[in-house]
Amino acid sequence: MITLNAILKAKPGCEETLHKALVEIGDYVSHNEPGTVGFFIGRDTENPLIFNTYERFVDSAAMDAHNGSLYRGEWGEKYGELFDGETTRYICAEIFSK
Repeated sequence: MITLNAILKAKPGCEETLHKALVEIGDYVSHNEPGTVGFFIGRDTENPLIFNTYERFVDSAAMDAHNGSLYRGEWGEKYGELFDGETTRYICAEIFSK
């Protein structure tokens, strides 16, 4: 299993639009990506500009398909201006799951 953890920051005033856009991604993933076995979205409880995604994929090919279809495609072009700075990403081999 491959995991991707992304930490995103919205520009001030764009946080609600980014919130809705991330839920849109979640809906897309749940209906179109069988290789994505988990897709979780969180929002910081102290700073509403900060979001976190935790994503689980059956393998690297599934992660590449997900990233190619969403982050480099139409979604990124549509919502890229909402981000404040670079997204921090961690790609890991899962070592434990409950």
